[in-house]
Amino acid sequence: MKIQSALMMVSAAIVLMACDKKEADPKTVEFTGSYKGYTLASCNYFQNMVSPDETVVITKNTDGTASVSFTSSTWGEFTVTNAQASAGGEICTLSGSGKTQMGMGGNTSTYDCTFTAEIKSQTDARMEFKIPAVMGGMTIAFRTGDAPADLMLAGTYKGYTDADCTMFQNRYTDGERATLTANGDGTVKVVFESATWGNFQVAAATAVKKDGAYTFSGSGKVAMGMGGGPTTDYDFTVNGSTNAAKDDYSFVFKVPAVMGGLTVTLLPGTAPAANE
Repeated sequence: MKIQSALMMVSAAIVLMACDKKEADPKTVEFTGSYKGYTLASCNYFQNMVSPDETVVITKNTDGTASVSFTSSTWGEFTVTNAQASAGGEICTLSGSGKTQMGMGGNTSTYDCTFTAEIKSQTDARMEFKIPAVMGGMTIAFRTGDAPADLMLAGTYKGYTDADCTMFQNRYTDGERATLTANGDGTVKVVFESATWGNFQVAAATAVKKDGAYTFSGSGKVAMGMGGGPTTDYDFTVNGSTNAAKDDYSFVFKVPAVMGGLTVTLLPGTAPAANE
């Protein structure tokens, strides 16, 4: 009897352990939902062209497959009607094929595309749309969350400069430009080459998103001279900000040791008329 009682107790313990293990198993990931994030587009002609504020919508079909809808103001409309789903544990994977409507200047064409996704949650998902017939093969990678500030800042900014110091104010120069390149670590390389004011370079300016704008700050050396003569290197600082469209920006370069403190500001557009 004692042996039988002991066996019953052991059996009960095993059942309880099995129940505890079952309850501890991770829940299956639910892939249905609206995913908000950004895209990085790459092809033979460019890499990691970023577009913020994108949304991918995924719904579950009655047969367990997934329907994917992605409408981008930059890249067009993507539709995948029966992506195969494999969900379990801490991740869900999707794969399928569909169509995309892409075009330029109001003219659109339909192309085949493929789709893959790895989903951990509504806020942690990675997806890819591949369009082989566009630009030698285009890949649009979707990521949840905010677009990295360094990628959003990357680009060429054309405009005019407004220079100020103790000797003069509002000296304008048209046809200026600065180039920002993402370093991939949250910083940007800044290059501003001006025939009037010299060559400004920052190897790694800190990039952040603040109050809806993308900003950067850093310091470096500028080579400046007069009348085509020899140049001298001076310390400078730079602070800049831009909107996502890169059409409203201000880059402020300050050189304390020149002309009692020289400030050169790069702005979009053309310089104001002299009488304004």
